[in-house]
Amino acid sequence: MKSPEETVEDTPNAQDATGHASDRPTSVESWIRGVVLIEKTVAGVFLMLIVLSMGTQVFARYVFDAPFQWSEELARLALIWMTFVSATFVLADSQHIAVDMLPNRLGARGRFWVECLGHTVVAGACLLLLIGSVKFVWYVGAVESPALGVPRSWWYGAGLMGLFLMALHSLLNLFQVCRTGSPSPRETSIEDDGFHLEMEQQQ
Repeated sequence: MKSPEETVEDTPNAQDATGHASDRPTSVESWIRGVVLIEKTVAGVFLMLIVLSMGTQVFARYVFDAPFQWSEELARLALIWMTFVSATFVLADSQHIAVDMLPNRLGARGRFWVECLGHTVVAGACLLLLIGSVKFVWYVGAVESPALGVPRSWWYGAGLMGLFLMALHSLLNLFQVCRTGSPSPRETSIEDDGFHLEMEQQQ
């Protein structure tokens, strides 16, 4: 028969001796981390594709004097997809630029409601833009790009994918905040001493 201490240690969401929750990730957190890892990998692949296509173009232009017609278009397509895919995992980590003057002046309860409102607004805006853009992306699918000959829906589809994933991450972040009942922990900002020194000298 197990002792009370062993029973507490075997509980997944048990608290430690200091009263803090266990750092063991839940199934939702593990799933989110997996999705973010896939998004970062895809963004890295698009980045490598940009570097390779532009490097090949420079080599073909200045060595063989015969530049490719498709390399610039391929790099532009990869850049569009990389931008929207990168925006999704940046949103998942709450690393987008934000004005936090109001949350910093509120207590934990106030920050909780502000964060819930923020996730709800972002998810709603992304879903509205997603629904409103589907018809347009379907319409431009009949037009092909001049060099690659791929449908234009491949280009504008990056926006649809980005909006869908950002809405998904916003809803998942909202679920996580509501599940814990407290605002997400905020990282301590690292201030630039040189910048503050320059500002003091100007004053």
